[in-house]
Amino acid sequence: MSSWAWWTWLGFGVIAGAIALDAAGTRFGSLYLTPMAWTGLILVLDGWLDATGRSWLRNRPGRLAVMAVVSIASWCLFELYDRPRFWMAHGPELWWHYHGLPPWPERGIGYAWSFATITPAVLLLAELLRPWAGRLLGRGRGGRAPDELLWGMAAVGAVMAVLPLLWPSPYFAADVWIAWILLLDPLNRLRGRPSVIGDLEGGERGRPAALLAAGLLAGPIWESLNWIAGAHWTYTVPFAGNLKLFEMPVLGYFGFAPFVVECFAIWSFLAGRRDDFPV
Repeated sequence: MSSWAWWTWLGFGVIAGAIALDAAGTRFGSLYLTPMAWTGLILVLDGWLDATGRSWLRNRPGRLAVMAVVSIASWCLFELYDRPRFWMAHGPELWWHYHGLPPWPERGIGYAWSFATITPAVLLLAELLRPWAGRLLGRGRGGRAPDELLWGMAAVGAVMAVLPLLWPSPYFAADVWIAWILLLDPLNRLRGRPSVIGDLEGGERGRPAALLAAGLLAGPIWESLNWIAGAHWTYTVPFAGNLKLFEMPVLGYFGFAPFVVECFAIWSFLAGRRDDFPV
């Protein structure tokens, strides 16, 4: 524990403070529990990574800032799927529904802060898990995927990405969490950027598994914080919607695994470099 960076403890303090402020009924705690806690989680995860020399705050703070900006853009994309009239105060919502939010423009500040924490948190968690996943699964034989297959996957992903925008429907939730993986991960491999396909071609199993595991771990953390927050969201899903853990229907937790892969694919497509996630 002595090798943890000092900001690890700051992160724990931020998380505890966020929960305490919310429990005390303060306006700030009620409105900003989730972004505060996720900011603290980023500090904790990065502090743990620092013990192995892989801290982003220490080694590449500028890249972490870029990731936060990409995270905002990524989540605005997902909001567009959920609510095409997102920037209208009372736009229709398909899958998740916000409650207790402040008025504009304060709402926009809260959105930006919350959205900025998502991709850094889940990808830092994946990076923390990656060595263990690699040791557990070992390396595969690999093999090159034909370019024709990659272009075909990208074409299918493009169709799936457009379909929910042309015909908004609660039944297209799974399409949203899969489409951008199929579209961008093959393009990332073709462009020489970090990709799950490229990892598997090289026999690397650690990062793909770590991304999936990060989603399965992040989901309950995210939803438990949402459950106690004053400003929170609820869900509507077409199947088994009343079978819930916190506010999330149980079936919805399976979406967190591909969601993190999707965050990785978007980040890699927009700004990723090969040295961002060292082996």
